[in-house]
Amino acid sequence: MQSSKVWYKEPWPWILMAGPIIVVFASIATYVIAQRTNSDLVTDDYYKEGKYISIQLERDNEAKKRNIHAQLLISPEFDAAKIFLTGNFDRQQPVDLLLIHPASKSLDQKVRLQMTPGTSGDKAEYTAVFKPLPRTQHWYVQLEDAAGVWRVEDKWIVSQGNALKLDPMSKLKAKEASATPAL
Repeated sequence: MQSSKVWYKEPWPWILMAGPIIVVFASIATYVIAQRTNSDLVTDDYYKEGKYISIQLERDNEAKKRNIHAQLLISPEFDAAKIFLTGNFDRQQPVDLLLIHPASKSLDQKVRLQMTPGTSGDKAEYTAVFKPLPRTQHWYVQLEDAAGVWRVEDKWIVSQGNALKLDPMSKLKAKEASATPAL
């Protein structure tokens, strides 16, 4: 008669338990990685974001009504800009420049523009100094008044140069043009 071994001295129970044990450790590692590298790209409240987008579109429409246009000239070091702003806007109201990184909210910058002394005529001239921008394919650039009445924005593709024109509702115009079928 053969004597049986104790279960923990057999290899099969350990082989069968290895899979679930590996999965438990992999799950813990995944959780730790997810907590340390939080993504800025995912929103928690879609309803709130939808309402925010509606408000933003109203600001775009207001810029269109006021015929506000801007031209930005960004320094070769990516740390300053000269802005020329035209249209019907309150020149006493402060204007902000927003530089929005496409993937990392921590790299976004908001800068209050300084009006150049002696600016007159239909163009207002501003300057902005900001932290040097890290190299990336593109940035989203917005100009807005501090009161939140209007804004102009566009996508700056860095490889196409350091000059950028911001028109009201330029993104919507591009979408409408691509959606309209040719006759």
